[in-house]
Amino acid sequence: MTLSPVLASLILIFIPTFLGSVFAISPLKTDTLEPGKQLRDWEQLTSASEIFTLGFFTPKESSTYELGSAGLRYLGIWSQRSLFNPVWVGNPSESISDSSGSLSIDVNGVLKITQANAFPILVNQRLAGKLSSVGNVSATLLDSGNFVVREIGPGGVSGRVLWQSFDYPTNTLLPGMKIGFNLRTKKEVSVTSWISDQVPLPGAFRLGLDPSGANQLLVWRHGEIYWSSGILTNNGSSHLTLELSRSYIDYEFKFDSDKYMKYFSYSIKKANSSVLSSWFLDTLGQITVTNVLSSNKSTTYISESSEPCKKDLKNISAVCITEKPTACRKGSEYFEPRRGYMMGNKKGYFNSYYVDSLSSGLSDCHQNCWRNCSCIAFRAFSSYGCQYWGKGSKFVPFDSFTSNLIIYVLDSVK
Repeated sequence: MTLSPVLASLILIFIPTFLGSVFAISPLKTDTLEPGKQLRDWEQLTSASEIFTLGFFTPKESSTYELGSAGLRYLGIWSQRSLFNPVWVGNPSESISDSSGSLSIDVNGVLKITQANAFPILVNQRLAGKLSSVGNVSATLLDSGNFVVREIGPGGVSGRVLWQSFDYPTNTLLPGMKIGFNLRTKKEVSVTSWISDQVPLPGAFRLGLDPSGANQLLVWRHGEIYWSSGILTNNGSSHLTLELSRSYIDYEFKFDSDKYMKYFSYSIKKANSSVLSSWFLDTLGQITVTNVLSSNKSTTYISESSEPCKKDLKNISAVCITEKPTACRKGSEYFEPRRGYMMGNKKGYFNSYYVDSLSSGLSDCHQNCWRNCSCIAFRAFSSYGCQYWGKGSKFVPFDSFTSNLIIYVLDSVK
C-alpha cells in the first residue's frame, strides 16, 4: 500500500550558535586517526571545519544523547551544530558495556573497538581479512560527515579509499550519501530505523530507492511498502521539501548509476547561508528533513516531516503509525500515551512476553495490539519487549515527576 505523504511539523527556531558546542566535551585537535593511536571513550575526532564529531555516546530517551555517561556505549558521528540524533553508528549491534572502549586502526585499515573483559568489535568488518598489509593508512572524519579509511602515499598524499561510513548508512541520510543497489554485491543500500531511541539495532522501517525504476523513494515496514515520496524531480521539487525550506535552500536530487551502484542522492545547490542538512528516519517510519542554517549571529533550524498518518487536535499526542483496517478496527482508532498503570483480572490481562527477533520495538507492539480485537492497551519496553492488556482492564492515571511508566491506551478507554 502506497500512501500519499501528509506534510506537517514545521519548526523554525533561532538559537545562538554557541549551543552547537554543547557536545564538545574533549575533542582531539585532529580529524584523523592513525595506526598506533587510540580514540578513548572521552575523546573525539572533529572534522576540519568543526562541522561533525566522532566519538562514543549513550542513547537516552526522547532522542537525547550523552557523552561520558554511564550506560551502553556506541561509536557515533553527530553534528557540532545540531542537538539532534547521531547521523551514523559504528557498532549498532555490539554495544560497549562501560567507558573502557577505545577505537584504533591497524596497518590494514581495519577499525577496531577494544574494551575491557570483552572481545574487540570490528567496525569495518567487511574489510578485515581482504587485504594484505597496505602500509600507511589513516581514518579521517570529513566535513561531509563521512568517516573515510584510505591509503596514504609518499609525501602524505591521500590514496585510494578502502572503506567509508557513507557506504553503510544507519538511520540518517546526508548530502552526498547514496542509497540504492550495489551492482557488485547485488545488495540494497538503505537507511534503517532504530528499534527504539535507546537501541540502534535495525528496526521495522527502511528507506530506499524504488526497485521498479521510478524516481521515487519508498519506506518499507517489514518488507511491505508503507510510504512513498512521490516522483522526485532533479530540481529538488518534492513532497519532502516545503516552500519554507525552499525559500532558503535549493535542493538537487540525483538518480543515476555508475559501475558500482544504481542510486539516489541529494545535495544542496545553493543557500543564503551555510547549511547542514539531514533526513532522519525515526522508529515510527516518519522522515524528518532538518536543515540547520548558520550565520555569524545565529543558527536557524528548519524541520519538516512526512507523516503517512493524519493527526488532528483531538489525537495530537497519538502514536503516528498507519495501520490497515481489520475486522474490528476501522482505521480511525488511535493509541495515545498515558502515564499510569492498568488494572484487571486474569481475563483482562492477557499475554505478557518479550518480543522475538522479528519484532522491532514500539511499531511492532502497536501493530500486534491493533490486530488483536481484544487488545485495548500496550506497553513497549525500551528494547525487546511488549506487554498487552485486554478488554475488562482499566487504566488508572498516575503522573508524577518520577513516574516514567508509559501505557499506550486505545482512545475509547477511560
